[in-house]
Amino acid sequence: MKFDIYKIADNYKLTETERQVLEYILKNSDSVLNKGVREVANTNYTSAATVIKLSKKMGYTGYTDMVYRLNFIIENNKKNQEHTSEITSFIADIDKESIEKFVSTLIKHKNDIIFITATGFSAPIAEFFWRKMLVLGFKCIKTNSYGVYDNNQIGGALVIGISKSGETESITKVIDYAAANKLDIITFTGKPLNQMEKQSTLHFSILDDKELDDRNITANYFYARVMIVMEYLLDKVINKI
Repeated sequence: MKFDIYKIADNYKLTETERQVLEYILKNSDSVLNKGVREVANTNYTSAATVIKLSKKMGYTGYTDMVYRLNFIIENNKKNQEHTSEITSFIADIDKESIEKFVSTLIKHKNDIIFITATGFSAPIAEFFWRKMLVLGFKCIKTNSYGVYDNNQIGGALVIGISKSGETESITKVIDYAAANKLDIITFTGKPLNQMEKQSTLHFSILDDKELDDRNITANYFYARVMIVMEYLLDKVINKI
């Protein structure tokens, strides 16, 4: 299991040594249950006092309380991961070739400018995707501005478009401009055989169980599915990198 303790280290103002000890405990959560504070300290070339100070900083009563509580959290996370397959079962319908092409395309453009475009109910998905891409080190710009795509003065190399219908004019126009400028295009839509798909170099058709509900009055899980697919695909990219 991977751990990202950036915010924890920042919130508790951990020193570099304390951060190292915490990472060690998290990565060895089972074995440290049988290790004393001095053994953990020696393994990390520090003192028992430092390890105990770390536990106090994080709000635990001491070393033993810290390792048992952290182990409990990790075991709970593992159990939660077992349910992930239920949530992501529909991903099995996406062919492996498309997944591999997505991974290779993003790796290809790792150092290029990537545009993300969406509007309406899809806009928050684009916002999430944009922020996630930035955190992962990609150079992303979220914009629907025709001018950006028309002349491509910024020098973008890839555009990612999201639309439930795949026919929203403000987005299809952007995609048309991107195609004219020979950018790689990845699209996520619900309705198959749409305008955005025709211009795409890679297209993902995500199940839209309410195709005739244009105003999204009733429950529609298309947007949630897009986010799940994106998380899944980006995880594949990071593992490959």
